[in-house]
Amino acid sequence: MSFIQFGFVIAGAAAMSLPVWIHLLLRQRARPVEIGSIRFVKNVVRRTKSRQQIQRWLLLAMRAAAMLLLGLLFARPFLPDTPLDGRTREVAILIDRSASMSAMHQDGNSAMDESIKRARRYVDSLGDRVKVHFGLFDASGVETVSLAQLSQLNPASTATRFQDALGWASDVLGASNRADKSVLVLSDLQRGGLRPSDDFSMLADLEVQIDDPAPSIAQNTSIEQVAATQVELRPGVPVTLAVLIVNAGAFPVKRLPVVLELEGPSGSIVQQEEVSIAPGTGTTVDIELAITQPGIYQGQCTIERDDPLLFDNRRYVAFEVRHPDRLLLVDGDPGRKSWESEAYFLETALRLQTPIGDSPSRTFEIEKLIWDQGSGFPDLAGFRLIVLANLGRFSDSDARRLHRFVSEGGNAMWFVGERTGNAVIDSLTSAGLIGTTTIGSAVDTLAAVSEFDREHPALSPFRNPQYGDLRSLKTRRLMPVRSLDAETHVLLDSRRSPLVISHPSGQGRFVFVGTSADRSWNDWPQNRLFVPLVRQLAAWMTGQLDARQPVIHEWITEARQTPGISTDDSSLIVRNIDPVESDIGRFGTDQFREATGLPEEPLDLEDKRIREFVPAGAARADEKWPILVWILLGVLGIELLLASRTHE
Repeated sequence: MSFIQFGFVIAGAAAMSLPVWIHLLLRQRARPVEIGSIRFVKNVVRRTKSRQQIQRWLLLAMRAAAMLLLGLLFARPFLPDTPLDGRTREVAILIDRSASMSAMHQDGNSAMDESIKRARRYVDSLGDRVKVHFGLFDASGVETVSLAQLSQLNPASTATRFQDALGWASDVLGASNRADKSVLVLSDLQRGGLRPSDDFSMLADLEVQIDDPAPSIAQNTSIEQVAATQVELRPGVPVTLAVLIVNAGAFPVKRLPVVLELEGPSGSIVQQEEVSIAPGTGTTVDIELAITQPGIYQGQCTIERDDPLLFDNRRYVAFEVRHPDRLLLVDGDPGRKSWESEAYFLETALRLQTPIGDSPSRTFEIEKLIWDQGSGFPDLAGFRLIVLANLGRFSDSDARRLHRFVSEGGNAMWFVGERTGNAVIDSLTSAGLIGTTTIGSAVDTLAAVSEFDREHPALSPFRNPQYGDLRSLKTRRLMPVRSLDAETHVLLDSRRSPLVISHPSGQGRFVFVGTSADRSWNDWPQNRLFVPLVRQLAAWMTGQLDARQPVIHEWITEARQTPGISTDDSSLIVRNIDPVESDIGRFGTDQFREATGLPEEPLDLEDKRIREFVPAGAARADEKWPILVWILLGVLGIELLLASRTHE
C-alpha cells in the first residue's frame, strides 16, 4: 500500500498517544474510606473492578485506533494494479506522424508536439523498470524510435494508415512474457486512415488506450487537385489548368486568392484568380494561360488562407504542352449528303475529346480529303496518321507514296468498302504495306469478334467489362484474310477471318480493317464501342499511348519524401500530399473502437488511464479511503458502546 500524503501517517501514529494522556489525566482517584462491616461488598467490588479494567483497556485501544485511522484517512492510501516500478509491464506507444498531425493548437504547438508531450508523461507514470516500444506510423508503415529521438520528430507528408501500426504493436507485445501489456494510440483518428478491408482481430486480447492530441478543426480550405485539362497549342484555344478547391468548413469562403506560378519555355508565368466557395462544397477554377511554346511547364498553385492545416494550401504541378497530332482523313465515297459520307462516322468519332478508361482524352487536328476530287495525296509532311475509307481508285504510285510515308514513321489505317476491289488490294500488296498477307474478295458472311489482343495498348482498356464487350461487334460482309505474314499481328479476330490486322513497315504501322467504316457492311457505327475503338487505335498509331510523357504525378507514400518536383532519369516526378489528409472528419474514441472492432474500454481501464495522467495530489480512482471510513465508523461505534458501559 502507498500513500499520497505520507505525513498524515506519522501524524496519526503520534496522535495515538492522545487517548493515553487523556485517560491518565482524567482518571478518577478515589480515597479509601473505612466503613463498617463490608465483607460481602468487597467480593462484589473485586469482580466488577476486574471486568472494568479489561473494558478500559479495550476502550483505550479503540480510541488509539480511531486516531491512527483518522491519520491514515487523511494520508489517502491507494493500492496500484501493477507494481509502481513497472517491472511487470510492457507498453507499445503508437504515434501518428501523418501530414494532418501538423495541425496547430492555439498555443503554437502542433498535434505532433502534443503527442510527444503526452507520450513522455505517460512513460514517466509507468515506473523505471517498464519496457516501452515507440512506433511512428503512417501510410508507409511503422518506424521504431527511442525515447531520446522523440524530441527530433516532425510530421511527415504521408497519409494515415492504422492497420499496419496496430498489427506491429500486436506482434511486438505478442512476443513479450510480461503480465501487463497494453497499447497507447496517439492520433487525430482521421477517418481516411481506415480501409474497408482492414483487419484488427489481432488486438482482441490487448488493452488499447486511445488519445487524440489534435486540436478541434471546424474550418479548412484546401487545394485538392491541380490538373492540366487542355495542353495542346491550338489557335484561339488557350492552355487550361483546372484547380479544385474544397471548403470543408461550416462557413463560406469569399474572394479567396488563388495564385499560379509556372516556369517554362514561354518564361515565368504568374496568374491570380479569386473564388468564393460555399460551406461544405468544392469548386473548380479554370485558369487559362497565354502559352505559345511547346515544352514542359512546372510550378505551384497556392491559396492564401490561415487555417490549422497549412500543408494543403500549396500543390505542385507540371505538364507538357504540345502541338496536336495532325490526321488526314481520306474519304473514298463522300455521298450526296454529309451523313451519307463513308468517313462520316470516323470523322465524328475522331473529333470527340472524351477519355477512354483511365487515359487522358485524345485529340486530333483533322484535315479531310475527298479522294475522287483530287489528284492523289497532298504534302504529307507533319501528318502523324492517315485514315482511308472505301477507296476505289488507288494506283501503284499512290501505294508507293503511302508506303514511303509509313516507312518514315507515319501510320495508316485502311477501311475497305464496296469500292475497294482486288486491284486496290494488289496495289497495297505490291507496295509492301501488308507484307505477304493475302486478302480475298468481299463476301457476305456473318462474323462477330471472337477474340482480341487483351495486352495491346490500344485494346487493353476493353479488358474491363465496364467499358463494354468487343465481341458485340458484328459484320455482315467483309474482305477475308486468307493468309498472314509472319510479322502481321491480329488485333480483332473472328471465327471466319481476322477483322483488324496490323503490319509494321519501316518505322510506322499499317492497319487493315476488313470491313467498312459505315453501316453498309456492319453495325459497328451503331455500337457504343465504335467511338472508343476508333479513338484508341488512332491514339496508339499517333504515339499518344506511348510512354513518352515525361511528367509523372504521384501521391507521397514514403515518410522521407516531401512535396515538390524532382527529376528521375528522363521523367519529371511531381509529388503531392494525398488530399485525403485534408479531410477534417475525425472519429471519436468510441466511434474508432466501433469502426475497428476493438472492444469498448472497460471501466477499470478508463480509471487506469485517468490515473496515469492525473496530476500530483489530485484524486485517484484506486484510493482506499472509503474502506478506511467504514472501518473508522466501526471503531467509533465499538468505542461508543464500550464508553457507555465503562465507568471511569
